[in-house]
Amino acid sequence: MARSTLAVLVALCAGVSAFAPAPTGSVRTSALSAEMSKSVPFLLKPTYPSGMAGDFEFDPLGLAENFDIKWLREAELKNGRAAMLACLGYVVQEFYQLPGEQYSNPNPLEAFSQVGPEPILQLIFGLGFIEYGMNKGKMTTMNMFEDGREPGDFGFDPMGLMKPGDPNEYALKEITHCRLAMLAIGGMVQQSLLTGTGLFGGHA
Repeated sequence: MARSTLAVLVALCAGVSAFAPAPTGSVRTSALSAEMSKSVPFLLKPTYPSGMAGDFEFDPLGLAENFDIKWLREAELKNGRAAMLACLGYVVQEFYQLPGEQYSNPNPLEAFSQVGPEPILQLIFGLGFIEYGMNKGKMTTMNMFEDGREPGDFGFDPMGLMKPGDPNEYALKEITHCRLAMLAIGGMVQQSLLTGTGLFGGHA
């Protein structure tokens, strides 16, 4: 009798446990309710503060989780501005060269190695000195923005474009052109590497 009663209780417990909620249900619910990135919908939305010009929540490597977002935006703007100048210089070099044999190569990649290391080092140290001065010696993520300066804003507006216009509109245009220029200069360099000539076929 006791054995049959125990068997009935075990069967009842097994039947009740079949209707118990799965322990992973809450995990699945929280994952589904998490906000996803606009530009990469299969990744979670980055946790950095929103509102920056050109923010499409694109951070697949999670860099903003480990670095200051202002420092990253400053780096993006500086590299983008350098890329815009590089695109212009890449085209100009093919058609116009400075006087002198070492500056005469119309292929931008070959011209870079032909001038030698001295002019390149002058550019690197010269630009580094200018950047150090513009940042007032504050070059780290810990102190670069202590004065409240916005990333990339050095008060440089010789044509006065920001006064009559919308600052956010110009900021969006700049960051868009910066990103395009970084992709463009990469494509220009790849083309020269493949063809052995300048962008329009110029060569020594």
